[in-house]
Amino acid sequence: MSTLIESITHTTPINLEYSHGSISQGKHDWTMELHFENDNTGFIEWDIPSLERTEYIGLWFEIDQHGKRTLSDYDGVFALPSEAIELLRKHGIDPSCAV
Repeated sequence: MSTLIESITHTTPINLEYSHGSISQGKHDWTMELHFENDNTGFIEWDIPSLERTEYIGLWFEIDQHGKRTLSDYDGVFALPSEAIELLRKHGIDPSCAV
């Protein structure tokens, strides 16, 4: 069972990224939710309604003896959006593997 940590909403340009480059989709409203699971995982649900897209970004953490989380891996997107990195940092998570 996951716990919703925070939900943010923005309007920004969106690009679809592939190994061969990116394709601009224009500016869109979107919502990003950070969730923690009961173990060393979590996810970000990134919903872009006008594009009819929802991206699920899997997160894996190393958790130290004081409960501090460090992002060790992620999956689901080519690169973490800067807003996702900021959201992780805001909640005390070191996202160094994604930067």
